[in-house]
Amino acid sequence: MTYFYLAAATLVVVALLLLLRPWWRSGRRVVSADFLPVLNTAIHRDRLAELERDHANGTLSAADLAEAREELQRQLLDDTAAAEVVTTDSSSRRSGIVLAVLLPLAAVGLYAMLGTPAAVLPSAMQAQRAMADMEQLTAKLAQKMEQNPDNPEGWAMLARSYKSLGRWDDAERAYTRIGPDLERNAELLAEVAEMLVQKNNGFDARARELIQKALRLEPDNMLALFLGGGEAFDGGRYAAAADYWGRLLPRLEPGSEDARMVESSLAMARERSGGSGRVGSARPAPGRGDVLPGTAIPQDEVHRGVAKPGTDASPAKPAANAATTALSGRVELAAALKAKAGPDDVVFIFARAVDGPRMPLAAKRARVADLPLDFVLDDSQAVMPGANLSSAQQVRVEVRVSKSGTATPGTGDLTGKSEAVKPGAKGLRIVIDRVEP
Repeated sequence: MTYFYLAAATLVVVALLLLLRPWWRSGRRVVSADFLPVLNTAIHRDRLAELERDHANGTLSAADLAEAREELQRQLLDDTAAAEVVTTDSSSRRSGIVLAVLLPLAAVGLYAMLGTPAAVLPSAMQAQRAMADMEQLTAKLAQKMEQNPDNPEGWAMLARSYKSLGRWDDAERAYTRIGPDLERNAELLAEVAEMLVQKNNGFDARARELIQKALRLEPDNMLALFLGGGEAFDGGRYAAAADYWGRLLPRLEPGSEDARMVESSLAMARERSGGSGRVGSARPAPGRGDVLPGTAIPQDEVHRGVAKPGTDASPAKPAANAATTALSGRVELAAALKAKAGPDDVVFIFARAVDGPRMPLAAKRARVADLPLDFVLDDSQAVMPGANLSSAQQVRVEVRVSKSGTATPGTGDLTGKSEAVKPGAKGLRIVIDRVEP
């Protein structure tokens, strides 16, 4: 942003120098241009009066008086022309000053109207503005839906808007307002299941039921196949997971990010199932890039969505890459909340992408008795195949003291989080200072 403003200011200065070049003059004026005509007239009047006195005294002949008058008249005309030049030069200087002021103002105004001022803001501020705009649009849509509730498509749109904002409870209520159409639409059922998985950081009974219902209605629904594979993998049914993902893979664009992620998950499911499970051959087909961020969670490495320390839920990464993207810091429990936590309460430490799925990219667990605790999160602690710290632009480290012993948020949990940072940040300090309502 700073470089852009410096470049713009430089261009304005160069433009002014070129435009104002005709007005460059050396300042040699002593008398005001407005006063010069009056002064010249007074001087010539005095000289003419002096000549007439000399003629009256007899020291100047009539012929000499006439000649002197003509000379005075010529001088008066010359001085008047010079004064006009000075006046014009002064007016030109004023025009130059006006131009020097108006040109930058006009440039700023035109950029504000025709340009994109928000484009030079930091990415974090742009994201905040986009989120604020999304909130306003969602609020207007919610108001419109209350006025016209018999609109299933509108309720689905509102639910998706709440979902994108992470307002899970509002999204769930909006989905229920769709009515009977919800039970007949496999895509909507899969969306509700996905929302529940994101809300609960794992598959609950309701999400599993909705996934199976969506697959019965539409066996080839892409989102339902993806979630079905994740739910089967979560339950240790690796052959079934491979079957679901094998049916999904041919429907994705070969080489796309979604296809690579599903291929990685499929390879792991086939390996764990001993090579069983149907595998489809990849061929071009329409993809769904906005619904495939992963929710598949290995059961033997993850407890309700959070990996145990020392496990590896993703393909191995080069050691150098893991070292450069590892997050490290210290977790502390605020003194005011120490009485609210028992020494054996579980502490979950995990990193999430700032702009992306809520599923953690890396996680570890500890106990309250271990606090304060120095931690390191890297790709070896990835929660799901194909999604890790190396793949994120910005992340936020969050800490939760769970009263239930699971990663699912609950009332009374103690939480804390860091600011948004880039992978590889060191020296983070996270204070657990908030009680979940």
